[in-house]
Amino acid sequence: MTNIQNILNSLIALLKLALNSAYYQQSIPGKFDEEISDIIVDLSGRDNKEVEIIASGVSGDDGRVLGLFAERMASLAVRQNSIEPVKRGLFALLIYARSEDPRDVLLVLSLLHDAVLKVGYTPQKVFDDVSASINVGAILNEFLKRSEDDKSIDAMGYKESKNEGGFLYVRTW
Repeated sequence: MTNIQNILNSLIALLKLALNSAYYQQSIPGKFDEEISDIIVDLSGRDNKEVEIIASGVSGDDGRVLGLFAERMASLAVRQNSIEPVKRGLFALLIYARSEDPRDVLLVLSLLHDAVLKVGYTPQKVFDDVSASINVGAILNEFLKRSEDDKSIDAMGYKESKNEGGFLYVRTW
C-alpha cells in the first residue's frame, strides 16, 4: 500500500470517528480539529496528483465532516487572529467540493471569506494561494466575483456569535 493510500485510509477513519462523535457540537479547537489539521497540512505540501487521489476517495458523510471542519476553522481563525486556520479550512473545503453540491460549498466559503477579512488579509490572495495546491480554483474565483451582499454570511445563513471559547460563526438555518 502506498503512502498516499495510507493517508487516505487514516483520513477516512478519522472522519468517520468525528462524524460518530457529534463533532459539530464539540469545543473549538478540539481533538478532531487538531488531527484533521495535521493531515490537511501534510496534504497541502504534496503534489496535485496525490491530492487528487485523496479528494477522489472522500465523499458522502466523510466529505461533509471536512465541510464542518472548514466552518470550525473560520471561527478559530477569528479567535486566534490567524490566517492559518482559514487556509486549512479552505483546503479541506476544496476536497469536500469534489463530491458535494457547489451551493453547499458556497455557504462555507462565505465564512472563510469573512474570516480572511477579519484577520486582515486579502481574500483573492489567500484563495489563490490555497487553490494552487488543489485543482478546484474555479469555484473560488466564481465566489469572489459575487457582489459583497451575495458573499455575506447573512446571505448564506450564518451569523456571528460567541460562546465560552470566544468568537463563533453559527448557522441560522
